[in-house]
Amino acid sequence: MSTPMLELEGTVEEIQKRLSDFEGQRLHVTVLPLGISEEVLPQEKSLTERLLAMSEAMSLEDRTNMPTDLAEQHDHYIYGWSKP
Repeated sequence: MSTPMLELEGTVEEIQKRLSDFEGQRLHVTVLPLGISEEVLPQEKSLTERLLAMSEAMSLEDRTNMPTDLAEQHDHYIYGWSKP
């Protein structure tokens, strides 16, 4: 027996009001950050197109605060390893 998929959209408070409908059930939750619309993430677009759309959705301040050595030091930024 398969369970149909249900998609909920709203604020945390709005969704919390619906949680009692799912009491005792296992849930899988995906959270999209504010400012990233669903148009940015459709599966029909290539990874490159999705990444470009997400970078365009970032504010100018966030883009200018990105580290300039991100590609060379990705282990530092992802895992917290010390820089060589």
